[in-house]
Amino acid sequence: MRLFYHMAIDLGTTYSVAWLASAEGYFQEPTFVALKQNNRQNNRLPLAIGNEAKRMHGLAPRNIEVIQPLREGVISDFEVCSAFLQSLIKKILGRRKGIVRNVLFCLPWGATDVEVRAYRKQLELYPFSRIYLIREPLAAALGADLSIEDPNGNILVDLGGGTTEITTLALNGIVQCISLKIGGNNMDEAIRQAIESKNHFCIGPTTAEKIKIDHGSIAPVIEDYAFEIKGFHRFYHLPRKIELNTADIRAALEASAQKVLQGINTAFETLTPELAADISTNGVTLAGGGAYLKGWTERIHRRFHLPVQRPAEPHLCVIRGMKKVLTRLKDYRFLLEE
Repeated sequence: MRLFYHMAIDLGTTYSVAWLASAEGYFQEPTFVALKQNNRQNNRLPLAIGNEAKRMHGLAPRNIEVIQPLREGVISDFEVCSAFLQSLIKKILGRRKGIVRNVLFCLPWGATDVEVRAYRKQLELYPFSRIYLIREPLAAALGADLSIEDPNGNILVDLGGGTTEITTLALNGIVQCISLKIGGNNMDEAIRQAIESKNHFCIGPTTAEKIKIDHGSIAPVIEDYAFEIKGFHRFYHLPRKIELNTADIRAALEASAQKVLQGINTAFETLTPELAADISTNGVTLAGGGAYLKGWTERIHRRFHLPVQRPAEPHLCVIRGMKKVLTRLKDYRFLLEE
């Protein structure tokens, strides 16, 4: 039996991922909490957390509220976030006995000092020996196997659920990071609004996310096709099925894609000649769950004429980087904030 454990937690807007030393693989949970209103005490009690709460999204009665405690990468509801963290840590540890010695927590690059203190305050509620913080772009770069310690420059585009971070890295540091309030949630909402506007047809956020994953793209495909969805028709005021085309979904996602491409272009405009020379060779590396959306590689290559790499399982880049830090803490301690 192990007496000491190391734990890493990547708290995300849509999904949170964690790693525990000695455990096999990674633990992933949707960042959702279902709260039930207690009228007698006039407060909210956690009813379901994680997968169970996400399944209730859009289905719950009025006395049950399904919340995402993070918005655009930062905590928006500290009480609900604390309940989610408590549940996540309990699920990670399971029946294991021992002391969690080192905990590594991931911070968005744009987190302010107030938000950093709030993250730390959440973690100090638990009996951890040492709490370390690391900025998300650094962890993602390590997880994507970028050689950040070399003098060569790299650009990493982390496409998350709440934000997109475009980071220029060199010599173990962040030269520049552009954080855009655009992510997978914005794309889901764009799909939902486009379908309602064009077809007078209402769908929920879960259906919009499924459409994006199954049929979404931001680059022309070999052949567009039609598919069927279910929802509420605003003209007939009845539940109905309608047929959509993948070209319609691509059009709905275009505005978000253009904003990300413009952000990458802005990052390129501020490069020094030496960094520009490196990136012309190294290209752009994609990370985050949004990198699975079909067409990113083609659009970036066509726009900037640079090689584009997408590592295996890009949604795990951050947690893989955090695992690398914890297993080689002496080598990477200079990247941490205590």
